[in-house]
Amino acid sequence: MVTALVFGTVILWGNSHCFVSPAKAIDPYQRVSGTGQTATGSSGFFSGVQRIGDSLFSGPSYQVAAVPPQLNAPATIPSPVVGSPVIQGGPVYNSIGGFDPLFPGLRSQIDTRLYFRGEYLLWDATGMGTPALVTTSPNGTGQSVAAVLGQPSTSTLFGASDLNDGSASGFLFGGGLWITPQQTAAIEGEYFQLSEENDRYRGSSGGDVILGRPYFDLSSGQEAAELISFPGAFGGDISVDSSSELRSFLLNARIALCNHGMHCVQCGERDHTDWIIGYRNIRLRDSLQINENYNSIGTAPSLALSRSDSFRTTNEFQGLQLGFIHRILLNRAWLESSMRVALGNNEQTLQISGNTTRTQSGVTDTFDGGLYALRSNSGTHKRDEFAMIPELGLRFGYRLTDRLHASIGYSVLYLPNVARASEQIDRDLNSGLIPEETNPLIGPLRPQVLWVHSDYLAHGVHFGGELHF
Repeated sequence: MVTALVFGTVILWGNSHCFVSPAKAIDPYQRVSGTGQTATGSSGFFSGVQRIGDSLFSGPSYQVAAVPPQLNAPATIPSPVVGSPVIQGGPVYNSIGGFDPLFPGLRSQIDTRLYFRGEYLLWDATGMGTPALVTTSPNGTGQSVAAVLGQPSTSTLFGASDLNDGSASGFLFGGGLWITPQQTAAIEGEYFQLSEENDRYRGSSGGDVILGRPYFDLSSGQEAAELISFPGAFGGDISVDSSSELRSFLLNARIALCNHGMHCVQCGERDHTDWIIGYRNIRLRDSLQINENYNSIGTAPSLALSRSDSFRTTNEFQGLQLGFIHRILLNRAWLESSMRVALGNNEQTLQISGNTTRTQSGVTDTFDGGLYALRSNSGTHKRDEFAMIPELGLRFGYRLTDRLHASIGYSVLYLPNVARASEQIDRDLNSGLIPEETNPLIGPLRPQVLWVHSDYLAHGVHFGGELHF
């Protein structure tokens, strides 16, 4: 009789019969006891408590298991998370077993192959450039030059800087399912969103402080300002609100570089490298809203005027995502690096609108157009731009238990040539277009749609964990 060991299966050849004994699946990172023997453990509640304590406090080690000789096919290698006390026997794991009558073997099919990821994000993001929006001058300045840019006494109260820059918090959820037991192919998804960033300004005066909105008057060929407050003439208020928001989701396939599976036993490698290919959607949305109100002081007939300007941009990218993920195993810890590049179309949408309401001698009139948003640039405008969006990531993880991992990482996401709301303001105006419009109009149709582009960079740290079923 001849005895052979193939793929962990004992095969006995006699004179005319062959007996095959099923092999036990190999775990390349078996937990070992203090004496160096493989820990088999026992069942029951107290055993589970003991195993939790071992995992959290005594720190059982992991070693590469002895591997029998291999032939032409890969061995079935379950993940080292099998038998974790966090999920095994718990309400989540048991609830999956409740579907057995409808889907026989569901729990055994997804065990060690289903995983989820959740993280808190703390990122910095690039702001959007903004021209000077509110200016002032000291009392005693002549009305014709008050709040006008370029004058020695004029100062900027709001604008002439980046808006919505700085830190923003957010969240990330992801997960996937290994299609093959050898963990050579998976389908996974990911969604993250940064909280809305805001900047705002509020200013008001009964006429004791000069407030104005600067622009360049093409009719006269020089800087000018619309006064909201001026001593003895006007009193009013102005508000400026801006917002920026970023979100992304993806769905991709994940394919192991080595087709022998995760923690490749045949190759003797402890590292794991996967190629990724799939769909990526990224949306960056900005808005800028300016509202002003002013009333004449001590003049007849009385005049009350309200204006509003609104600029909104949306950059929505859709395309193909390619990249790789590389994970290095360090006993109870792991280090993961990733590089992803998305190629596709960035649909840019620009919405500009304005409104003016004038009440004089008890009669109210409403006009389209404000100050920066006039009939020459108002409306919804769209254009498509090809984009290549790279993203780099680095994560360090630690096994709290066999199934639960804690992680900390850093990511960088770069969006080139995006349209931002406040950067679309054209300061060059034909003052004859400001409501109520001059008839007949003389001069160019300005402001116009500029389609100014800039680059957007979001980067920062993230904290969270992974849960393996």
